[in-house]
Amino acid sequence: MAKFKNENGEELDLDAILAEDGEYQAAFDKKIAKALEKNKADIDAEVNKKLEAALAGREEEIRKAIQEDIDAKQKEAEEMAKLTEAEKYKREIDKINQKLAEAEKKNAINDREKAVDKYIKEKGYDRDAILEFVDISTLPDTFQDRIDGINEKLQERVNKAVNERLKDVDEKVLGNKGGKGGDGIDFDFNFQSKKPVQK
Repeated sequence: MAKFKNENGEELDLDAILAEDGEYQAAFDKKIAKALEKNKADIDAEVNKKLEAALAGREEEIRKAIQEDIDAKQKEAEEMAKLTEAEKYKREIDKINQKLAEAEKKNAINDREKAVDKYIKEKGYDRDAILEFVDISTLPDTFQDRIDGINEKLQERVNKAVNERLKDVDEKVLGNKGGKGGDGIDFDFNFQSKKPVQK
């Protein structure tokens, strides 16, 4: 490869060569632009190829979904064409009533959720713990007994777990004079899944 040198006989690097002659710089820029353009074209072609391959595999699925949508709309249009004006109004009213019923159901669930939250807060229960065991949307309007029952079971579980853990603890640690917790003593600390009621 030929080496370029300046008037003093020093070898020039690429930047120096390009800076020295505007024609070199223009030719170099042109070649870079051409290479970038080719690279971009190659990438675009590859992407398009992959896209076409992916769509070709789903073509039948997409066509079927579109056809089903068209058929459903056509069927509805044909049914509407056969109806009298009174029947058309009745159908529209039925649709509106159905939407109203759905909205009322959602409102009822929201109201019940607020009532349950209020009741749990008033009682000082642990909301997160209770809601792990119950779906508010399935609760009846008289939910209080169910919530109280769940809280009672949670308390029993906590007390049982604490007693199990303390059976092997030396009673001296607990302030008693001898033996182990497993000597027939049942520690009833009455742990509850309650949070203090804020007043």
